Amino acid sequence: MKFIAVHFDLKTLLVCLFFADLFTVLLVLAYHSRYPRDGTSRLFIVAKLLQLVILILLLLEDSTPFKFLRLILALGCLAGATAEMLALLKLLGASTDRVMRRYYTLAGCSGAGLLVIEMLFPLRVQPIVIVWTSLSIVGLMAYPVYILCVKLKETPLQKIMGLLYSLVMLSLLGRAVEPFLGTEAADTAASGLLQAFFYIAVYLLLFLWTAGFMLLSRERIYAELERVSTYDELTRILNRRAFVQRAGPLLAAAANEASPFSFLLLDVDHFKSINDTYGHDTGDKVLRDFAGKIEGQLANGDLFGRFGGEEFAVFLHRADEAASDEIAERLRLSVLDTVVEGLPMPYTISIGVITVTSAEMVPLNTLYKLSDNALYEAKQQGRNCVSRSRLTRTLPLP
Repeated sequence: MKFIAVHFDLKTLLVCLFFADLFTVLLVLAYHSRYPRDGTSRLFIVAKLLQLVILILLLLEDSTPFKFLRLILALGCLAGATAEMLALLKLLGASTDRVMRRYYTLAGCSGAGLLVIEMLFPLRVQPIVIVWTSLSIVGLMAYPVYILCVKLKETPLQKIMGLLYSLVMLSLLGRAVEPFLGTEAADTAASGLLQAFFYIAVYLLLFLWTAGFMLLSRERIYAELERVSTYDELTRILNRRAFVQRAGPLLAAAANEASPFSFLLLDVDHFKSINDTYGHDTGDKVLRDFAGKIEGQLANGDLFGRFGGEEFAVFLHRADEAASDEIAERLRLSVLDTVVEGLPMPYTISIGVITVTSAEMVPLNTLYKLSDNALYEAKQQGRNCVSRSRLTRTLPLP
């Protein structure tokens, strides 16, 4: 069986990688000269700088008689891989203190292992260093790859990055196997194929780390912007803008099908007094507790959002008067005996309800005004109750 030998101009590849990394670092530094750097960006820059040092040492390897160059290269690879994986974990939101400690321990043990190998096997250090370094980097990559491929899989970008990192891990395992191949012609050809696969994987890794990091960073920024523009910071439910946007299609669908729906306006009783008497921190605790309890009572298809201050809205899709009365009473009772830290007595809520069944689309603003009138009536009736409002005009049926 014949193997086709694959040859790479390694020096040219290293030079290309060096300049690609150099300009990447310069661009990132130029960007962060204006915008603040976070921990993830710092780790990314550290990883790229370590890669530059490694590439320089590889280019000078043949002309440098330094005895411990291979050891320094291996230690640099471990340090660069550690920085890269920690930055990736931070980007994925998986960098807890426990994970950081484990990574520092793994990197420290890997580095100590290289020093032990240098001392115990000085004559055969190169093959053993290759095996040890390759397996150590595979160990460092295992958890981020698991998160990307198995645990997370939130976006196509993350899935593809997980698969590409898996290929890099396979190439490193192949690199670890290579020193154990024999010297026969077939084995030499197989060794050449493994080396070719390894160098392609190295190029892939450096490209993946740069492009993947940038794209994942952009994806994270967009996700954060969407979260900020969609959810209320205090209660973690929909803000008014997002509630209105999501209610629009539901209102249109209800009008098209002439199906019933209900709109509820909820208000924490005496909330201003709670703030003034017990402080805004206690008031915030009340709102968070209230939002959590109400959200737990609603179905997946219902909308729940904060309209401002202590005023919250609920949109019940396909809920007629009977259903909305039952749900509104259940919401009122869900907070009735709740005691919040800092508040000596349970708080209560009042609810205004409007139910519509019509082929004509009713503006959300109209629903708000009608339910607000009902809420005012609930307040007038002594609070801690549900009041209903109805449309003052007859809407055409389909």
